[in-house]
Amino acid sequence: MQKPLAEELAALQEELARAREADPDLLTLLSHMVHDVTTLTDETQSAGWRKLRARLEAQVGVFESGHPSIAAAMRRVVDALADLGI
Repeated sequence: MQKPLAEELAALQEELARAREADPDLLTLLSHMVHDVTTLTDETQSAGWRKLRARLEAQVGVFESGHPSIAAAMRRVVDALADLGI
């Protein structure tokens, strides 16, 4: 069984904290996306959710080779969003 979105976001934030050597610009971008996920809670903003999910999916590939643990955590967040119908 998959973890809820909040738990996956917390795990992703932990991975980001451990990845201090990563490209600061990419980490900043990803941190903004994590913030967006945690603050975008109104169901009427479904278009915003879909855009955010697409942005996260695109970033998975960016982190995959250099930071596989971050990419895996991001993928779990995307999956949790999909489980919510987003």
